[in-house]
Amino acid sequence: ERLGLKGQEKSIKEQQCDPTYEDDMWLASDDCSRGYRVLNFNPEGYYIDILNFDYRNDTVGMAKVSYEDGDMVEEVFYQRMPLTPKHSKLVPGSRTVMDRVSADQVNFEVWQSETLVFEGATYYDSKGRIERQVQVIQNREVMVHRVYEKDLLVENYQIELDGSRSATQLYDYVEFDERGNWTVRLIYVGDEKISPEMAVTRTYEY
Repeated sequence: ERLGLKGQEKSIKEQQCDPTYEDDMWLASDDCSRGYRVLNFNPEGYYIDILNFDYRNDTVGMAKVSYEDGDMVEEVFYQRMPLTPKHSKLVPGSRTVMDRVSADQVNFEVWQSETLVFEGATYYDSKGRIERQVQVIQNREVMVHRVYEKDLLVENYQIELDGSRSATQLYDYVEFDERGNWTVRLIYVGDEKISPEMAVTRTYEY
């Protein structure tokens, strides 16, 4: 429900593609990035990790999640570090520590080693979806908003301290699978849907 998913997903594969205009509508072309990512879920429906792969299907990055009493409390991001010209390993790059302070608010801190990079708070709606997030980076505060229609994210934007709006992204969903989960999402940058910046494709394993 938090992710707007329908069915019991084991994993989701996502890939970025160039958009193409065919038959009076925008679609995902066959020109897709060589890399992709896979989100994995446990039998209870909790997201447990994200794996990032390159064109050779080698893991180049990973995020792993820890829970306590059903709440996400830590997300650790790993990146691949070269050891020799032929050998490398995944090492922790940063971690996000989360603390639920109310039914609709979770505070967080993002750390790299022992350095606090930024912090803030995430606010959720009645379905547990992210509604807005306050990010404080080097004493600069930004408010990120998300807008939903039914179960789909349709808009994402920032509000600066002076009240100005920036970093707007709009989303359209043009293809769905037999269970009603979207398989192609179009991403528009700016306040108008003129031509999409990219298309994201999804395949699901149930």
